[in-house]
Amino acid sequence: MLFFLCRRRTVRALLRGWFVGALCVLAAPARSAADDSAVAVQYDVVYAQRASGPLRCDVFRPPAGPQPPPVVLVVHGGAWRSGDKWMTAGYAQDFAAAGMAVVSINYRLAPEHPFPAAVDDVRDALLWISQTADQYDWDADRIGVFGYSAGAHLVGLLGVLQDELAATQRAASDWPANDPRWQQIPTIRAVAAGGTPSDFRQLPPDNSTLAYFLGGTRAQRPAAYHAASPAAHVSAADPPTLYFHGTGDLIVPYQAAQRMFRQQVDAGVVSEFLTIPGHGHLMTFLDERSRRAARGFLRHHLAGERN
Repeated sequence: MLFFLCRRRTVRALLRGWFVGALCVLAAPARSAADDSAVAVQYDVVYAQRASGPLRCDVFRPPAGPQPPPVVLVVHGGAWRSGDKWMTAGYAQDFAAAGMAVVSINYRLAPEHPFPAAVDDVRDALLWISQTADQYDWDADRIGVFGYSAGAHLVGLLGVLQDELAATQRAASDWPANDPRWQQIPTIRAVAAGGTPSDFRQLPPDNSTLAYFLGGTRAQRPAAYHAASPAAHVSAADPPTLYFHGTGDLIVPYQAAQRMFRQQVDAGVVSEFLTIPGHGHLMTFLDERSRRAARGFLRHHLAGERN
């Protein structure tokens, strides 16, 4: 079963390990595809306003090239209730050094802001990327997304939803049906997702572990559990997707990500899967093979290059 069935004490310990590990990532020298000294970083840029306060992002601008670079939206993990954009700074720096602009975001967290608040925040970040294309001189027609753990769920969900019927998309949003933003969301061209929670429909009906995020148990809110499950929305028009996952992951089991991957392959989606043998949830995030695979996949589908 998914990580939500783990004992809460175990999950808390694992999340503490996540934060320590993320600090290690930031402290370690980044092994990039290019010299990262030319990457310019702008911190804490406001990309949306909420009643609870502004939502901020860090912008990583790559070394100057002959044409506007593609953009990667990076979304951190933390079980939808914790975490910060600094946790994925190593990945963001690496992507930018490889010639891709990066927007790494914070988003509203549960339980104060349950589903679909975080999903709408990622939507607004995509809109902000499109609206600021002239200001930052990037190519908003070539947008990819990257996330790990809860962040992988959010970017993966938006990837599979973008070709769905309007009613299906609205089921995972608080935006009104007539909100003009629906017509302005740019297209996601590629998804790189690690340690991805993909199907909440498999949880026992009365299990309350995810109630803080989905507003109740599956018995109480079956529509929310369906709407929030990327596996419920797979279709042939999904964007190219990379999954990377450790076989020793006790938080989000390897087999669950494999099922999502096989669904997409069976539907005709360009989908790849990187297995990290023996690694758990945190160590897969820290593994250089994960970073290298995500960088290469995004470069291939956004810039026609792969390294």
